[in-house]
Amino acid sequence: MDDWSPIGEHRFRQQGEVLCFVPHGVLSPAQAEVWLAALVRHFQQHRNGFLLIDARALRPPGAEVRRLVLSALREFQLRPRLIIFGANVVTRAVSRLVLAAARQLHQIHLELTHCSSAADAWACVDRMRELSVESMPRS
Repeated sequence: MDDWSPIGEHRFRQQGEVLCFVPHGVLSPAQAEVWLAALVRHFQQHRNGFLLIDARALRPPGAEVRRLVLSALREFQLRPRLIIFGANVVTRAVSRLVLAAARQLHQIHLELTHCSSAADAWACVDRMRELSVESMPRS
């Protein structure tokens, strides 16, 4: 059974505390609204969850979509651990610039990790899970 939910050419699915997103091209503002509703639902349920983005076919979002995303992160106080894999050099640079601007202008602090492949990204999720468990206080 295919458990991916489509948004135009893009798709997403939830795997436990991991929300997987596979964009294909540019996300339109209307598609961003649908995507953000799913993102908010997921991270309200999994506050310390992960957002895993397959960026192989991603094109950087336009200004309106960036504003929508930043607004949702701020309004709902979402702090997903963001793991992006397969991004080209331009996409990696743009993502870092957008996050730096979000920190400076909006006090939004997101953890961002870039990986080269899906396998590396899932290994990163596993490492972060282990670190989260190790840092829990013992009673």
